[in-house]
Amino acid sequence: MKTLIIQSYRTRDVARWIATCLESVRAWSAVRGCDYEFVDDALFDLAPAWVRDRCGTQILPVTDIARLYLMRERLRLGWQRVVWIDADVLVFAPERFVLDDGMPYALCREVWLSRHGDRVETGEFVNNAVIVMTPSQPILDFWLFAADEILRTHPPGPIGKLIVGTHLLTDLARAMPLRVISNVGLFSPPVILDIARGGGPSVQAWAQRQGHVVDAANLCASLQDREAGGACIAAADLEQAVAALLRSKGAIVNDCLMASQDRPQLAAAE
Repeated sequence: MKTLIIQSYRTRDVARWIATCLESVRAWSAVRGCDYEFVDDALFDLAPAWVRDRCGTQILPVTDIARLYLMRERLRLGWQRVVWIDADVLVFAPERFVLDDGMPYALCREVWLSRHGDRVETGEFVNNAVIVMTPSQPILDFWLFAADEILRTHPPGPIGKLIVGTHLLTDLARAMPLRVISNVGLFSPPVILDIARGGGPSVQAWAQRQGHVVDAANLCASLQDREAGGACIAAADLEQAVAALLRSKGAIVNDCLMASQDRPQLAAAE
């Protein structure tokens, strides 16, 4: 299948761990025989001007919309499959990481873990860290339409960073089944800290809820140096976590799995 992998990030002041993530995807793309395209901040120009104006300094919704326009454009150029992968996704087991050729589209299943003292909570969502699209998928045009309507009717004031990404997709998953991939995990700050330290209860709890071997992970760059999920991660923590994941090829997480049976492919957000 003629596949194009797309990533985007700025080209200045790039953290070392982000550069490692980008290189891991480029290398994986080459191994899988996929073409690869990197887009710099010119990506933002693909979002309509009114979207950029409405979102102001909140760039994540602009990115969410711009990537959809880019994917649609590439599909119209004749690609059989276009895959968006966020810049903070690390492929730590490239020999295992495979995207199902039979999926006409796919989003990402997300298990979010937060800590409140000694108490751990997990919830399931759907995110767009990895997006798989093939031609003539109505979900792509619908997603753009829904995002436009959400932003047009949003009350005056700040725009939430997940409003046309995770929040929209998770709400949609409550109304209908969505095709998701489960071999890309989302590691919240408490999980990243445990990985950086060589393991711990947050990793164990996350893996049990995930219930599926992961070969790549979204490391949540937007949460660096911010408290989220009951923890705060710095660049040094992320660098250590990246090193641990690459060194173990994900075993530091996958060895915590308590069950071998995969979760269903259709996500139901909680």
